[in-house]
Amino acid sequence: MESSRYPADSTQRREKRKRARFQYLFAGEEVCQGAFRHVYNIGMKEFKNLKTHLEKNGLVPRVHGNRGRTPHNALAFPVVEAAVKFLKSYADRFGIPHPAPLHGRAGVPPVYLPAYETKLSIHKLYVASCTESQLQAVGYDSFRSIWAQCLPHIVIASPRTDVCDVCERLRRRVAPAVTEAEKLAACKAFTDHVHNAQRERDWYRERTVVAKQELDETENLRHPPQPSCSQSLRNTHITFDFAQNVTLPQSPRQEGPLFFKVPRKVQIFGVNCEALPVQVNYLIDEANTIGLDGKNSHGPNTVVSLLQHYFTEFTFGEEGCYLHADNCSGQNKNRTMCAYLAWRVITGLHKKITLSFMITGHTRCLVDSCFGLLKQKFRKSNCYSMRQLQQVVDSSAACNIAQPVNGSSLPWMEWDKFFAAHFKPIKGIRELHHMEFDHSKPGIVSVKKCLEDEPVDVQILTSSVAAVRAAGLPTVLPTAGLSAARMEYLYKSIHPHVPAEFQDELCPKPPSASAAEPAGDA
Repeated sequence: MESSRYPADSTQRREKRKRARFQYLFAGEEVCQGAFRHVYNIGMKEFKNLKTHLEKNGLVPRVHGNRGRTPHNALAFPVVEAAVKFLKSYADRFGIPHPAPLHGRAGVPPVYLPAYETKLSIHKLYVASCTESQLQAVGYDSFRSIWAQCLPHIVIASPRTDVCDVCERLRRRVAPAVTEAEKLAACKAFTDHVHNAQRERDWYRERTVVAKQELDETENLRHPPQPSCSQSLRNTHITFDFAQNVTLPQSPRQEGPLFFKVPRKVQIFGVNCEALPVQVNYLIDEANTIGLDGKNSHGPNTVVSLLQHYFTEFTFGEEGCYLHADNCSGQNKNRTMCAYLAWRVITGLHKKITLSFMITGHTRCLVDSCFGLLKQKFRKSNCYSMRQLQQVVDSSAACNIAQPVNGSSLPWMEWDKFFAAHFKPIKGIRELHHMEFDHSKPGIVSVKKCLEDEPVDVQILTSSVAAVRAAGLPTVLPTAGLSAARMEYLYKSIHPHVPAEFQDELCPKPPSASAAEPAGDA
């Protein structure tokens, strides 16, 4: 489509043309100047500038007059460099470095500044420092822009940021150090801790990568559930943890009185197969726990029972697997968990299991990311029953699967007493971070404090292998349910805040005939 045509340089009388004439075309048809400018949405000033450029330079692209020129108000490089050096120095002195980039984010590991600081307060310190040093200081907006472009990994910690207490304690030892020896010792202790956390983080990532590669390279892969040791997979990577409990009823428009009451609690236990990744979220209502009114919902019997169900219903039937968990001794790092993994190897349910614990305060992993997606969906949803909570979990992300817990499909078992007759505890278990259970060494655990350490074999089996295999399964524990006082509280205090169609399910009327009527909203 031709829009305009440059005329000849001479007139019909063979004289030199003094003023150029233009012909305007659109879709091959000649149009007037006004129609041409209207079609291409060109103002009169821009139109005249285009004509002048065409007459002087011909058909070449226009170049802005300021191209290649430095704006008069641009910051000099030494000024920007001084601001960057100040921020780096401030972060080195007051920041807490994270050992690795956050999961799902590439780049430099973040450095957390104290939560009580703001960018404005840090800018004031920067201006005061520049004044003392007789340097040019940039304004607040420019300071924030330099921070965002040059040092995005330095962030101000939010009050809820999970900070390692060891990092905090070691960092505090650096500032008050006086002598060179004290400074070197404090810095070395802090650096060793961060490097150790970094190595554990690298090991965690390596296991995830290897597990994904193994699944991709496995031919004729059969998807879960599969019988134990039915597929030659030896690097399956699984993480598990508890999320913070949620409460029902839940609504984006939370009623004021509910903030001062104790709604019905639901615990969430996630088990993530990181090679897929798919996470099974076990939803445990407080009426379906081992203890009364939701008590003992995080104990070793609960954790082992849930893992037993997961290995039975959701795994590939792998021969070996790698487990990652946090350092909570009441849930994961205890005698019952070690005995359970040894029992699985002895009974042929696995050939090899490696259990690893990341450094306390540096335990963020994929299971926490799935919890985050779940909580985002939950906060924006109306949820008045376990059925609705299950729908919320299933719809929160493709990686999340809801698995409600009840006595019929997932029984609690008394694993601690069952294993007490066959296994003994490991001394100094809190200092250990890696444990390996192999079918070639039944009843023996190979333990290490750090990845670089040589493994040490520890005998935990006190009976015979034949006795363990003949013992069967532990005794089933009944669910304790809700006490009469808790049921009455839910009926009197929570019942009025639940829609009528969900009241009998979430806050049923207590069996006691003397139960008072639900309180109003007064």
